[in-house]
Amino acid sequence: MKFPRILIPLFAFVWELIPLFKIHVGYYIKGGIVHFENWTGPAGRPYVCWREYSPSPIFIVLVLLPALVLLALYIFHRDLSLRNLGLSMLFSLLAATIAPVFILDLSINSILLMLVSLSSGIFLGKDMGDRAILVFGGFLPGLVVIWVISAQFHGAC
Repeated sequence: MKFPRILIPLFAFVWELIPLFKIHVGYYIKGGIVHFENWTGPAGRPYVCWREYSPSPIFIVLVLLPALVLLALYIFHRDLSLRNLGLSMLFSLLAATIAPVFILDLSINSILLMLVSLSSGIFLGKDMGDRAILVFGGFLPGLVVIWVISAQFHGAC
């Protein structure tokens, strides 16, 4: 029984949601926190802003795990579609984890992720349908990673 390739990005999407709910913020946000004493947030608590994003090795491994599994499956099965989808996810997930180190703006990171996904899909795909799956397979998990990272930034510093 052949597994439908369109479901692989959906499984990667679900996997990338795990850090949002299960991993403590300290695994990937550096400790530099700024408290604004004169301004309070909506709950009446002092406004808190995360200063620096610094991914830990465990966070990077967990984020890259779907792409690494696909590349390992390619080694065993020699299916080029697994390799291409794994590479597309790898490029997009690397862009999603590394870009916020330098750029804190969610919209710029999303545009960068879209460009990386499009370019990897265009270069790795054979036909239009294959390119669309590669773009979708890279963009969807990468977008979740960017959302996970930006959800931890409570305000603009």
